[in-house]
Amino acid sequence: MPLISVIMGVHNSDPDMLLSAVGSVLSQSVSDIELIICDDGSENNIRKILDGIKDSRLKLISFKENKGLAAALNACIDVAGGKYIARQDDDDISLSGRFEKQIGYLENHSDTYFIGTDCELYSQGEGVYGERIMPQTVDKRSFLFNSPFIHGSMMFRREVFDKERYRTLGKNRKYEDYDLFMRLCADGFKSANLPEKLYRFHYDRSTRRVSFSMRCDEFKVRTEGFKRLGLMPAGFFYALKPILLGFIPRKAMIKLKEKTTGV
Repeated sequence: MPLISVIMGVHNSDPDMLLSAVGSVLSQSVSDIELIICDDGSENNIRKILDGIKDSRLKLISFKENKGLAAALNACIDVAGGKYIARQDDDDISLSGRFEKQIGYLENHSDTYFIGTDCELYSQGEGVYGERIMPQTVDKRSFLFNSPFIHGSMMFRREVFDKERYRTLGKNRKYEDYDLFMRLCADGFKSANLPEKLYRFHYDRSTRRVSFSMRCDEFKVRTEGFKRLGLMPAGFFYALKPILLGFIPRKAMIKLKEKTTGV
């Protein structure tokens, strides 16, 4: 049994970015891992590219049709054998020492059940252009403004998935991570973030768009999560945030993000 099971869902991924993501996992200083990738109904040649990676630690599963990231990750968890389960997205990079430092923290903090990291922000056009610094300590109020975690940077004790799994919510099948984190927090699982940039997150400002239906989905996820966390009725104003932001012109939104996040 491996120490770490790394789970990844892919759908029509960019081949070069996917190979970089896979390479960043397989080259970590902690080599006692398995990388489980679910091809979620891709229509390009991604499966052929993955089949060409000659590493016994890579395990591939596949869906004939696209079911969404939540279903893909749950399928990976079903076959995972590791003591710890880590996330990795198909267009991101795990930086050197990520797994070693996350395991070190969890081994020395038996009361913590999942942990993330800070991250660098990058795009193919700009390279590394910014960062996101996440809260080191997390409590229920940490979820009000935004999710306090970078999903792809997470590592979990596998027992949390005996209690909860990813869910598909809304027609856009998004926000499965925000929903999961709030349910785990409501269940009493303690969490944290390492105060170090150990992950490189792909975030292309020129193409990033959030549709109004996605904003409605996020509102529903926030409303349900805040109820579980006992943050209502005051949390309702924070639940409305994605809806209200939808009425701000895009140029003004970009300036607002630059002021509040530095990117």
